[in-house]
Amino acid sequence: MRLFLLTCFLLPCLTSEAFSKAELQKDFGVVGTTFEIIEENLLEVIENKLKKLNEDGSLQKHQQKIVLETQEKIKRPKPVAGIQHTKETRSFIYDPSLTVPYDLKDHQGKIFHAKGTKVNPLDSKSLSKPLVFIDGDDFSQVSWAIGQEPYALIILTNGSPFELMEKLDHPIYFDQEGTLTKKLGILQVPARVTQQEKHLLIEELNLQKEDR
Repeated sequence: MRLFLLTCFLLPCLTSEAFSKAELQKDFGVVGTTFEIIEENLLEVIENKLKKLNEDGSLQKHQQKIVLETQEKIKRPKPVAGIQHTKETRSFIYDPSLTVPYDLKDHQGKIFHAKGTKVNPLDSKSLSKPLVFIDGDDFSQVSWAIGQEPYALIILTNGSPFELMEKLDHPIYFDQEGTLTKKLGILQVPARVTQQEKHLLIEELNLQKEDR
């Protein structure tokens, strides 16, 4: 009885499986139009597209657009994010010392700074002139920077360094991507950086309050 029931249960499955295999082996013929698969060479596709763009002038226009955009970015870099005009004056000390992560060797393989050594760059080279960080579009900050004695190194966080350079006839720098302000912890401008012994004194100044 059990064998009979088991046979009854498996029979549909076996029949279905056998039918599926038979169907897979059966030739149903060709239905519809067939096409040969042709894979295009990727380099040829790119070359053909560039050729078409060059012929209709699109490529040249695109190149000119990129050149103009690049020139504009150089003339007026993107303002440093997170920098605002000084509201509350602030001053603090910055220690430029760093810990050597691995042995530093000269060209002869001799170690001149062992791993773990604390090195202060001001021990070997002093800050020869103040660094001032300003908004180049703010006339009051520009005037203040020019009046610094001795003549300071002017670094913009906003504005066009080339325009100011032509007006002042003096080198103007830009803090690209906020590299220096982030390193020194500067959040407000104008800011002045001067050396005090083996440390840097950083002052964020409110010019309106300074004039009072």
